[in-house]
Amino acid sequence: MKDDKSPDHYVRHEDLEYGRAVRRGEEVSLKLDLTVPRSAPGPVPLVMWIHGGGFRAGQKTWAGHMTDARWLTKAGYAYASIDYRLKAGSEDLSAPVARRMAKLRQYRSRGFRKNLSGAASLAAMEDALGALAWLDRQRDRYNLSDWVGIGGNSAGAITAFNLVHLSGFFGLWRPAIRGLVSISGGFAYPSLYAPSQVPVHALHGPGDELVDIRFIREIARIGGDAVELVESEDQQHGRVRLHPNEPPRDAYARIIGFFDGVRRAEN
Repeated sequence: MKDDKSPDHYVRHEDLEYGRAVRRGEEVSLKLDLTVPRSAPGPVPLVMWIHGGGFRAGQKTWAGHMTDARWLTKAGYAYASIDYRLKAGSEDLSAPVARRMAKLRQYRSRGFRKNLSGAASLAAMEDALGALAWLDRQRDRYNLSDWVGIGGNSAGAITAFNLVHLSGFFGLWRPAIRGLVSISGGFAYPSLYAPSQVPVHALHGPGDELVDIRFIREIARIGGDAVELVESEDQQHGRVRLHPNEPPRDAYARIIGFFDGVRRAEN
């Protein structure tokens, strides 16, 4: 825990091991960082964020996650950023996922990049589910409520969609997810997308060359009122701002406003 360097409004817990898994035949430790509002009057809602990097790179300590944590905790949310296995292969997957991986391919949208919808993406999903399960068990320790939202950038947003909409396909347990934020993400299996599962707020650039916008547009078409899709020609891939000069307070107002709106609608 880094209490001595934390601002007045939050406390940060770093390198919390949430599980272990196999990658390329070697067992690895899976860790997350958790930032919680200081002196909250009661249990606080949690937002778990998943980094991007094409399932080949990236880490929980990306500078953008620190910015996320400051804004989210100031708004009264706990914020967790996770590491997960990178460059995982099919041999690294759990038995329930490995058994149905070939079946899943039948549902993949034509044109969705294979490197963003293969074994590495499913290993990331498994790890994200493990992180959620660990955080659920730690609610009393870290003053967390049972309200959970998720989000991610690029591959992290793809993982968030997979976590929500593929966990049932594989027979995997997950806690209830109340809201999903997708930054430059998408879902490769639109016929498995169920709008009633979770409301979505998405930001994407029409000219994005890394994750084609047509896949999140398809989700928005199917989801109707369950999906808020914001498009900006000047959005940079994986960034929360509409354009490079947008003030951070405006960018985070959209994300926090979405989660706040979901919570108000539940009450």
